[in-house]
Amino acid sequence: MNKYVSQEKLTVKMRQFVSKWKKLLLALIFIIVGSVASYRIGEIVVTRIFPHKTKTPSHTLTENPEYLTIELKDSVHSIDALGQIVYGEKVNISSKVEGRLEKIYVREGSRVTKGQLLAEIERLTLELTLKQQQSELDISQKSFELAKAKLENAIKAIEIKLAQIRKARADVHDKKITYENSLRTLTNKTELFTIGGISESELEAIKTQHTTHHTRYLNAKADLEIQEVGFRDTDIAAAGFEIPNSEEAKIELFKTINTKIEKAEVDAALSKINQVTQIIESTKKLIQETYIRAPISGIVALKNMEVGEIVKRDSIIATVIDISSVFLSLNVGETEVKHIREGQNVLFTADAFHNEEFRGKIARIVPVLDSKTRTFEIKALVPNSDMRLLPGMFARAKIIIEKKENAILIPAHALITRSENEGEILLVKKQIPFRHKIKLGKEFGDHVEVIEGLSRGDVIVSKQARALLQGAIAEK
Repeated sequence: MNKYVSQEKLTVKMRQFVSKWKKLLLALIFIIVGSVASYRIGEIVVTRIFPHKTKTPSHTLTENPEYLTIELKDSVHSIDALGQIVYGEKVNISSKVEGRLEKIYVREGSRVTKGQLLAEIERLTLELTLKQQQSELDISQKSFELAKAKLENAIKAIEIKLAQIRKARADVHDKKITYENSLRTLTNKTELFTIGGISESELEAIKTQHTTHHTRYLNAKADLEIQEVGFRDTDIAAAGFEIPNSEEAKIELFKTINTKIEKAEVDAALSKINQVTQIIESTKKLIQETYIRAPISGIVALKNMEVGEIVKRDSIIATVIDISSVFLSLNVGETEVKHIREGQNVLFTADAFHNEEFRGKIARIVPVLDSKTRTFEIKALVPNSDMRLLPGMFARAKIIIEKKENAILIPAHALITRSENEGEILLVKKQIPFRHKIKLGKEFGDHVEVIEGLSRGDVIVSKQARALLQGAIAEK
């Protein structure tokens, strides 16, 4: 039996010896030929590019390289952020009227629509005040009617006065003619008396008649002057008006000048009516304000007062928030905010709804840096017609910075060198890796876009590229 064991050991040693010499012989052939060789030692694939008549590199890979076949695909550049849901609009409900809270129709959590009645303030005092003001308005309207009638009568009196002045002028004219005729008669009769044509008694009678006509003329003239007071050209000038050329215009001016008092009474009465009317309108508005209505549609978040409490102008009866659309408030780092613009899409999930995805759009970028967290606040507007998203809910979001179709993306770690917009990778052709320059575009997470230098179907070393390079990769 020992004989057989010894023979078996000898056979194994011979096989190991032959295998060792085969491997050495294979390596020697590769060195002599100076060609590219790929061979397997154990389970490690070793790829080398040896320049002709050079020493074999002593470096070996500790891990296999990985390869990537280039494909065209849609890419999305996004920023991850945490945030929470906040209300779209908030209104504190208060009253413009002070008084006792008489009724309240809502409670916390009630859904309300714009214009819906929420509460009522006691209005008895205002209603009594309104009745008093309406009585005062009636008195003012009667005073106005009286002043208006007085003005109309004054205008009629002026028209009568003007007619009387015309009559007086005619009377003065007639008496003047009569007086002048009697003067001529007296002159003629005096001459006749001188030559003895008439008696002295006749002359005295004519003198008496002349004196009577003269007196009547002077009285008529004086009466005309009295009646013309206020209706003269000098009165028009004294009132600050220019003297019109036409008689009709003068008459209208005389009416205006001689009815100032009556017109002032009419204006005062009308002003009183307007004043009381405005006060009544204000009181009516205050009565309307006792009906507290929702200024927006939403949900009653807080009810701060109960029936019977005294409401003051700074009292908050309730708080209504509008969540038909909400804001997603996010905190974004100062290095990332430069990529964010209004209108960009936001995808997010709320912890309350597990993996359900919601959408919104960037609506506001608050331009103030939080010095503690070194972040900016970003607000995305989110439709919420079913009102499922509630203020305070925690959310995990992706801000979609850019979408690109049919792009070439490679892992950033596949680059063996990189500048601002250029880089180098290991391009594999016929199972041989070469250094290859490419032009770079934008970054998409841990990948970078290639805009020139690669095509669909190309193969590159995507992992261990630098380690492979250290194993003596030659220039293309």
